[in-house]
Amino acid sequence: MHKVTSKRQVTLPLSVCNAIALKPGDYVEVFARDGVAHIVKMNSDNLAGQFHYLLKDKAYPAADVLKAALKNRAADKFTANDCG
Repeated sequence: MHKVTSKRQVTLPLSVCNAIALKPGDYVEVFARDGVAHIVKMNSDNLAGQFHYLLKDKAYPAADVLKAALKNRAADKFTANDCG
């Protein structure tokens, strides 16, 4: 059993990290469905094109814009009702 810190952080067991080949610096997406939290490792294929709509005739977005886009995507996952 793992305890959630005051910052809502949890240490993932090494066995879980090994099972999904998760390394420090990797990106994950976390969302809940049917009362279960899911952690999904994002690989470069998953991330490719995630921000294409931000780049239409623009320079690469600033870090705060990317963070906001990631937060919005995560929020969309939490509110998604696509689990038939």
